[in-house]
Amino acid sequence: MVLYMTIGLPVLCITAIKGSSVVVTLYALELGAGSATIGVLVGLYALFPTLLSVAAGRVLDRRGYLPSLVWGAVGMIVGLVIPLLLPTLPGLLVSAAVMGLSNVYFIVAMQSITNRLGDGPARARNVANFSLAVSIGQLVGPVAAGLLIDGVGHRWSYLALAVLPLGTLAMLAWLRSHLPTPPRGDGSAVRADVLEMLRRRELRPVFVMSAVAVAAVDLYSFFLPIYAHSIGLSASMIGIVLGTFAAAAFVIRALMPSLIERLGERRLLVWSLLLAGAAYLVFPFTGAWWLLALLSFVLGLGVGCGQPMTMMMCYNRAPAGRSGEALGVRFTIVNMTHLGIPVLFGTLGSALGVLAVFWANGALLIASAAIGSLLERRR
Repeated sequence: MVLYMTIGLPVLCITAIKGSSVVVTLYALELGAGSATIGVLVGLYALFPTLLSVAAGRVLDRRGYLPSLVWGAVGMIVGLVIPLLLPTLPGLLVSAAVMGLSNVYFIVAMQSITNRLGDGPARARNVANFSLAVSIGQLVGPVAAGLLIDGVGHRWSYLALAVLPLGTLAMLAWLRSHLPTPPRGDGSAVRADVLEMLRRRELRPVFVMSAVAVAAVDLYSFFLPIYAHSIGLSASMIGIVLGTFAAAAFVIRALMPSLIERLGERRLLVWSLLLAGAAYLVFPFTGAWWLLALLSFVLGLGVGCGQPMTMMMCYNRAPAGRSGEALGVRFTIVNMTHLGIPVLFGTLGSALGVLAVFWANGALLIASAAIGSLLERRR
């Protein structure tokens, strides 16, 4: 049953989210959008997660997991149907915002459930399983989106993706009685805010490294299609290149429990960020599709364990009874990065070219690895 909840429950929604990120980018390009507009679209995916992540964490701490999961899945269906009914750039902007709003409730709840289902080695295994579900979504979503775009067009691709969260709702109806209850605290810090969490020395390095690691994944998902489109790759080929990234993430996440035992949490996270940064720096020198696929695989190895590692570290170090809030703070910081960096990098891409985005993000990853390692040693 644990396996169903950590892999089966999230995989369809994650596939829909990852597929939509490809469709929205290529559809926006088809409608004449530039990289600055793409940056705004990326930012809108992160707008509501930035504003509501902590609130979403507190809601699930008080009311349980089921309402957040249901709201998230239903919201994704709504967000995916909007471009079908409003096939314009404003429609894509509204869809991106709704998808972000739905994602915050669903993902924060799933992260908390995954960590709640076990302790010690069992928790590491469950986090790895959840990460495999994310990897499956990252693999199937972009590939399916590319094939759908070439086959039925952008609008109907959205409709096909909207069917997937219906499967999540059906699985929720089956698993609802097996959902765990959120941990209860002593109530001594109910009024604490984001700044109080940020003052905790044990959480600060986690917040720093998680923000950059997850931003690296999203920037790749949105800006790689722009670059690949500019060199003449088809939507199907772009989906395959994105799929190699997900395949690498799947491999590294399957190995994550043994890597944690061998290297430890901090060393594994720092080295993965350094590898990802180096891969980003090489992208501007890559033009052939098979080299893009190979480099995407290397990048996937680098950032594939960043998100699950920081999620687990955040849960482990959270105050008693406030794991949902701590994960919400992490998600807020991550999405503040999502909100600001894509807009900044999109503007940078308009002025200097999309390749400048890869260079800048590579430098950011390497710097964050150094900063996070320094903060971890001082805590």
